[in-house]
Amino acid sequence: MRNLAQPPPTRTPFAEARFSQILERPLRVSGELAWNGGTHLERNVTAPYQESTVIAGGDVAMTRAGHRTRHFSLDRAPPLKALLQSMVAVLSGDPAQLDGLFDARVDGDAASWILTLTPKTEKLSRTLAHIRLDGGGHELRCIEISESGGNVTIDLLGPLAAKMPAAPTRETLTALCRHAD
Repeated sequence: MRNLAQPPPTRTPFAEARFSQILERPLRVSGELAWNGGTHLERNVTAPYQESTVIAGGDVAMTRAGHRTRHFSLDRAPPLKALLQSMVAVLSGDPAQLDGLFDARVDGDAASWILTLTPKTEKLSRTLAHIRLDGGGHELRCIEISESGGNVTIDLLGPLAAKMPAAPTRETLTALCRHAD
């Protein structure tokens, strides 16, 4: 993880597919992710709609074009809080930040690796099955968030974001994450 450390601020394009058991097709969005240091993360969706989410100091502010800004505590969204904590740990290169929350397993080698984070607490495991980070070398390429209820969100990061298929499947995205060149 120390090799993944990024000095803030850092920005990267993303493309996301959310697979839900109640939808026929995955929801797709794309835009830019930004880490400004500490626990300050931003997610700016630019397609198919405009939305900005800012997480800072334990609070979340979501603004969608044409709507009022919604504010809520990060404590009300355990999977989002866990994702924030895992991303901050990875981006700051500090595996100790994960110790209280997750069991971490690394598979692969330096050229192609997978870091799987499984919740340690029963409370978190009620909503989150695991977070999987795929990468190669010093580059994080994909984030998969698997919720306990079966919903899965997969984010393609950096140059890989441009390869999001028009009709993504979990299998197609997993293959892209594992074999990105």
